[in-house]
Amino acid sequence: MVLAADGASTDMATSSMGRLGGRAIALAGLVVVVGVVMSRVLGWGRTAVFAAEFGSSRELDAFFSAFRIPDTLFQLVAAGAIGSALVPVASELIARGEDERARRLISTMANLMIAIVAPLAALAWLLAPALVPLVTPGFSAHDAQVTTDLTRLMLLSPILLAVGAVMAAGLNSLGIFGAPALAPNVYNLIIIGAAIFLTPFLGISALAVGVVLGAAGHVVTQTLQFGSNHLYEPVMDFHDPAVRETLLLMGPRALGLGATQLVFLVYTMFTSTLPSGDVSNFNFSFIALQIPVGLIGVPLGIVLLPPLSQAFALGQHDRFRSLVDQSLRLLLFVVVLVTGLMIALAAPTIALLYQYGKIDASASAAMVPVYLVFLAGLVAHVMIALLAPIFYAGKDTRTPVAAALVAVAVDIGGALVLFPFLHLQGLALAIGLGAWVEVLMLVTRLEQHVGFDLRPLARHSVAFVGGASVAAAAAYLTARFVELHSAGTASLPGRLAELVPAGLVGLVVYVVWARVFRLSELQAAIDLTRTLVGRRAKASSGDPDD
Repeated sequence: MVLAADGASTDMATSSMGRLGGRAIALAGLVVVVGVVMSRVLGWGRTAVFAAEFGSSRELDAFFSAFRIPDTLFQLVAAGAIGSALVPVASELIARGEDERARRLISTMANLMIAIVAPLAALAWLLAPALVPLVTPGFSAHDAQVTTDLTRLMLLSPILLAVGAVMAAGLNSLGIFGAPALAPNVYNLIIIGAAIFLTPFLGISALAVGVVLGAAGHVVTQTLQFGSNHLYEPVMDFHDPAVRETLLLMGPRALGLGATQLVFLVYTMFTSTLPSGDVSNFNFSFIALQIPVGLIGVPLGIVLLPPLSQAFALGQHDRFRSLVDQSLRLLLFVVVLVTGLMIALAAPTIALLYQYGKIDASASAAMVPVYLVFLAGLVAHVMIALLAPIFYAGKDTRTPVAAALVAVAVDIGGALVLFPFLHLQGLALAIGLGAWVEVLMLVTRLEQHVGFDLRPLARHSVAFVGGASVAAAAAYLTARFVELHSAGTASLPGRLAELVPAGLVGLVVYVVWARVFRLSELQAAIDLTRTLVGRRAKASSGDPDD
């Protein structure tokens, strides 16, 4: 069986998703993981270029603050709401052989996004001079004006990104992952190019121009694949029950995303009152946290949503539970180790990520305490990236949204209490506390909703934490040894010479721990790697699929 890729026919994609099995998930996983890895690397590269060009400055503070309103608009109307609602419904239609209804559903949602987002963007453009001072009360009049101008420049991007989100959801429903995985990379590459080549002429406005051009690239990248599968028609069919079902599923999810954006708006209000550069430092630290979230949790969530949706729709409850159980175990096995290593190697990691151009050693060191506090919530953030799609697959958007709303209340309440005493670290701690509360609510509901015993997972997690602690200690000691016995780690090669051996030592220690305690997740990770490599080699050699 060949999983549909770019250039494959719609019928082949439908057939593939209808018979999606473990190896097909692995192949889809390879496509998505490669795309997400590239996206996270380029996303970091984009931020590192911003930092190198402008440093932790009020100019860059203005850009990050200006980005908040267009991003809130996109997140509220489209973003994850489209994927979590459209993919399950379209996947069910495809599984039942109703391809034409699926196409009309996808077309309707694309046209609806334009009809909703465009007027809202125009309204935000008109109200920007009043909205920006509310979001940045600590900014001077000049800084607020710069932020307003940047906001207005970027308000075309949510319209384009909303269309791109529908395209990605529609293609993912067919089992086509290539173009949707490539689109975010095009987005990041264009922004990086604009930051490098346009900054000498446009200053900070170059970043805003890059965001709009990148959003256009996000759409163009998927246009050919979207059109070749005949997924677009100029229709808005609200009479189809599938459209109404999708909108009903979107509602709670959009509410949850809107509430989450409220957190970032409130946090921008807090950070704008701090000294110049603190808005940027907070964003740098948060983006560093998001790298492992995107590399571990997001790919699993994207790839598993269609098969989970179809297993649920076809009544294959045993397969549904099996996919959930295997995914959670493998995720925790990996992310607990990653968290331990990142805590042990926080300072050299931040230096490797950001210490270039106008970010010197002191500026890099100022980010480390905030980053360390963020890492306390890393496991929770990664788990949310996988747990939420499990509920979406069962067409339950209310549970994750309810959990997200409670997390938002914790985020904002925690910030109000902690910010006056801990400033940026207080905000980071509040976000971590909110994430853990959200995980607790989702896991409790999952045990009731899916119907399997989570106690074995909890016991395994204790073993994971023990192994990660030992591995982190070994990595930390290795890094210190390299630092003491090297000519210096201030250069890029020096930082890599410190991080790579330390990371490898930590990994070896963790593998030995897993062998000693006979953790089955180690073999599952090895088997998945072999499957991915085997499938790639098989495809390149032209062998027929099973």
